[in-house]
Amino acid sequence: MSQNPEIGQVSPDGLFRWDGKDWMPVARGYREPTSWTAPLQRAAATYLVLAALEQVVTNALFTNTASVDQIHTAAQLGVALSWATVILLSAIMIFLAIGSLLRWRWAFWAVLVWLALSSLGVASGASALSSTAVQSQPKGSIAAGLVFAVIALGLLVWFIAAAARFGPWAMRKPR
Repeated sequence: MSQNPEIGQVSPDGLFRWDGKDWMPVARGYREPTSWTAPLQRAAATYLVLAALEQVVTNALFTNTASVDQIHTAAQLGVALSWATVILLSAIMIFLAIGSLLRWRWAFWAVLVWLALSSLGVASGASALSSTAVQSQPKGSIAAGLVFAVIALGLLVWFIAAAARFGPWAMRKPR
């Protein structure tokens, strides 16, 4: 190891870091943040929180027994299941937003999958907007969902580029 290392310098083998006094072992799987790390985390967390809010607001505005074309009891069950689903999915999105801010490595991959699934809404939203069939939600609500799907697609591309270039959360292995 070098004679006069700088504080924070990593050994050539990547196993130790100089703390100014001693060579200390680097934690297994340690990665250093890059200029992409914080913006990627904030963008993911912001998207997830806003998407959760959009789901709750859309459900509150447009899911009620009058909008479900079934008998009254089945309509009530449909509304209840809709709310349960939205609350569960919103809770998952908030949890993933927290994971993205805390740089949990597994959360990077979970958010990437979430974004991939959310991106599928681009095709379904565009199809619903261009359809002349009667929709259960107004065109404005469908358009809002389409906007979130397009944002998810953009974030997905960014996530893939970050993972390919640096690693999870755009953090690289120490040199």
